[in-house]
Amino acid sequence: MWRAPTGRLEREDLYAMLYECVTRSPGFAALKAKVLEAVRRNPRLTAEEVAAAFNLIRGQALIALRSVRLWYHEVEEEVRVSRRITPLYRKGAIGGTFDRFHLGHLALLNTAFRTAERVFIGLTTDRFVASKGKSGVSPSEERRRRLEEVLRNWGWWERAEIGALDDELGPPARDPSYEVIVGSPFTLENCLRVNASRIEKGLPPIAVELSPIVIAEDGLPLSSTRIRSGEVDEFGRLTRSRGPAARRA
Repeated sequence: MWRAPTGRLEREDLYAMLYECVTRSPGFAALKAKVLEAVRRNPRLTAEEVAAAFNLIRGQALIALRSVRLWYHEVEEEVRVSRRITPLYRKGAIGGTFDRFHLGHLALLNTAFRTAERVFIGLTTDRFVASKGKSGVSPSEERRRRLEEVLRNWGWWERAEIGALDDELGPPARDPSYEVIVGSPFTLENCLRVNASRIEKGLPPIAVELSPIVIAEDGLPLSSTRIRSGEVDEFGRLTRSRGPAARRA
């Protein structure tokens, strides 16, 4: 006799099964793109609204929505349940500055490690950061230490390789061993440029996977820029100066 799941591990197993069933079904990529556009228009979109808009059952809608948008309080839960999802690819890559490490970065790492068995993480060098005109970014050694700490804390360290990223494209643009590149909706253009470079070199294009946008407490995307400006903290919470009392003043 079937019994409803009661324990956390059983729920995580069911979520992993649902995730794999939905995301690996024909047409999911197109659905994900449509839901992402809907989220761009309305970041507060609910799973029920997604189900109604795209004629989905609630489970499909939930996975489609969480694939493109996570609230700040959902990120760590998503990381925990993702441990039970089997990666499709052997080797993947991500790149970034990882300044003021925040929940958006954690969501990006989680997407990479549930997508690929091993992940190369390109960490931008100080020289590259300076060439992009960015200011207020922490030194690369400090950013690397924080990144290593996160990888160890979440059990990803043995599957990761951190390397210096001194250009826009990195190793996946020229190394045939990569099978997938993971970015965010804000860095999709760079992922496409990686594939264009591979094709120019006679290499096959690789899969592109996008991590979800992480929404802070105020309903706007979480970013290092917003943290540096003092709007939100690394956990997506409004800072005291930007909280409800400040807005009423």
